[in-house]
Amino acid sequence: MARRAPIVFERRGEENPHFDADVAECRLETLAFQRDPRRRPRARFSERACLHVSEKTLSSPHIQAHRGGVRAEMLPRHLRAADPGGPKHVLPATHRPEAAGTVVDLVSAATSSHRALETFADAAGHGGTRPRPLPAVGEETDTDEDAPSARCPQMDFVGARGRVPNLYWHAPDESQLRRHPRFVGLPPTDAVTLGSEASFRFVRQGTNLWDDLHAGRLTTGCLTGALGFQEDGVHRALGMGGRGGSHGPMLAAYYRLRQTPLAFDAKTDRAAEDAANEAAVREYNELQNALGPLLPVADGADGAFGANGEKSAVQGEPASGRRGARNKKKKKKSLRRDGAGSDETRGLLAELVPNAPWLARRDPHSRAAAQRGDGGVRMAWGSAQEHGTVATLMLRHPDAVAEEVGLCVVDEDALPLEMRVGPLPPMGASPDGIITMDTSAWFDSAGECLRERLVVEVKNSSPFRKGPGGGSAAKFEVTDRDPFLSPPAYHMPQLQMEMLAAGTRAGLLCMQSATRGVRVFYVLRDDKYVAAMLGILSDFFVHYVKTGVPPPERAFNNRRDHQALVRATRRVAASCVLVEEIAHARLPGEAYDERPFV
Repeated sequence: MARRAPIVFERRGEENPHFDADVAECRLETLAFQRDPRRRPRARFSERACLHVSEKTLSSPHIQAHRGGVRAEMLPRHLRAADPGGPKHVLPATHRPEAAGTVVDLVSAATSSHRALETFADAAGHGGTRPRPLPAVGEETDTDEDAPSARCPQMDFVGARGRVPNLYWHAPDESQLRRHPRFVGLPPTDAVTLGSEASFRFVRQGTNLWDDLHAGRLTTGCLTGALGFQEDGVHRALGMGGRGGSHGPMLAAYYRLRQTPLAFDAKTDRAAEDAANEAAVREYNELQNALGPLLPVADGADGAFGANGEKSAVQGEPASGRRGARNKKKKKKSLRRDGAGSDETRGLLAELVPNAPWLARRDPHSRAAAQRGDGGVRMAWGSAQEHGTVATLMLRHPDAVAEEVGLCVVDEDALPLEMRVGPLPPMGASPDGIITMDTSAWFDSAGECLRERLVVEVKNSSPFRKGPGGGSAAKFEVTDRDPFLSPPAYHMPQLQMEMLAAGTRAGLLCMQSATRGVRVFYVLRDDKYVAAMLGILSDFFVHYVKTGVPPPERAFNNRRDHQALVRATRRVAASCVLVEEIAHARLPGEAYDERPFV
């Protein structure tokens, strides 16, 4: 590689008419250096000047080059060196690092670890005082140790294919669930007395008012984002894999909290407000219980509607064995191309829709999700199947009473002393339900009745997977998926926040599989973990939300207390107890949609 000749600037003072400043011809003495094509040319300057000269600058008309030296008639302003004896540049007061309220102070404070939070996190996830479960949980399973003892009817459809998966396959509507005598539903929003934040728990989930209550409030939908758990470098440690690894969720939490929370003028005191809402709930449920089943099953019927013939075509046969039969007899195609199903199905639906208007919305919802592909079906399936999983858990325990709940708000004034780690944003959570039941069958309670109030969080796994082919021509197939053997760690912040907001000491995480039933995990509230989590949220609120400075990427990754919280999250997940595995159950007297595809 060729060596460059030394570059020489001769220094002599003269007037520069272009910049009205003294221009010096500098003697630049450098050693010959090898040129690296991957880097810009570098030069070592004398003590009188420290310049970074590129080839483009040297070839400019302002510099006359010659062999053995370069005479600078004029240098651009950005390349001129200040005289060592000249005045130094002075930053404005607002840009100095020592100025209060600058970004430098905010970033250094937000990224510094707190020893108290690290101590809380290190103490979390090491088990509580709850007795260990009885060793009879796995004795009820059949030859397949991963399957519940009772067989799910959806198993008969494994291998079935169609273009539009039915999101409401074997799923009751919330209206059907509200009519069960052991389910306490919420009345319509116009019957709720709104005032204090405590009244928000009477607002039905999924309504426009419930959506509006999320403005300016940290809820479980943006909790992991605010904690930095979806940032690159952290999401994989919590088992998210391809999910997460993005700065977007943290920014979404920031912009959510920058909104103004919705508030109401309290017309009465807190006690009168609660009494009015409790009375409205009682009156509504008495009316619902008197009505009986919403879609009653006729005498001698099997409680199903909408069967489209797919079941008989696939029962007990592998997918490969059915392909030849379909090619030989195309008239026996079980699914129409337009997804309309059989004439019998359409006629029955037309009779039921007047009594249940929500039936008319189900098929269009399924078609819209199918157009978004696998991801759209998975996301929509989770919310569509929540009521069915809550019903299965309630029906499993004859003494259990399940409750519908809206937005439970965290009362900062009622927090224990160890959780008061600093200013906190408005926070809330909306569990999928709350159940009061006897848990003595799960634990060695020495014959005592352990009746507990537990939050219920449901996670449903879609059984539909898209087959080969692209676009709308590709078909979905019903697959046999096992529920999770252990709870994923990234669900723990949500469970802990829900228990804190609802005021319970424990909760149930129900992991549902369409073909294998439900695995129920018992989760204790860990106050040490909650304190460490609230500490990170306090820093997020103080240093970013209140100052209007968007958080940078990986804002908490290098903090020791944040790293300890990530480790504690995995320990809390490992301490969850599998208490039972149950097959899907149906609400008595209610008709269900058995079509795997629409």
